[in-house]
Amino acid sequence: MQGREFLELARELLASGTAPRHWRAVIIHAYYALFLECREAMSRWGLPPLPRLQAHSEVRLRLTYSSDSDLKEIGNKLERLGKRRNWASYDLQSLPVFASPAQARQDVKDATTALALLDAIDADPARRAAAVASIPP
Repeated sequence: MQGREFLELARELLASGTAPRHWRAVIIHAYYALFLECREAMSRWGLPPLPRLQAHSEVRLRLTYSSDSDLKEIGNKLERLGKRRNWASYDLQSLPVFASPAQARQDVKDATTALALLDAIDADPARRAAAVASIPP
């Protein structure tokens, strides 16, 4: 399975869901699609493996502290998605962000854009090498 399959599920839920629980699930799956694809890319790129308990924060930090603007953009999207994923997963209050599908729709778009950027980096050896070199140890 690939991480991006979670994005397919998010799109399916967005198309058929009609309630806050669906929009919460969309946001959760959009986040996981991007997180897992970033984690796997870092592994392919030969970066040291991440501690299991800190994988979420370490993936995000590697990206956001990178000096590469594209990786930074991906990291910022991952950070925003992660905040909403936490609300969706852990905050059971009726929050405005889940009152309509608008935020879920935006999160799917953000994850899609970030994955396209990650794919472009991965597909270009020179760009990939520069991006990897920009990630702090």
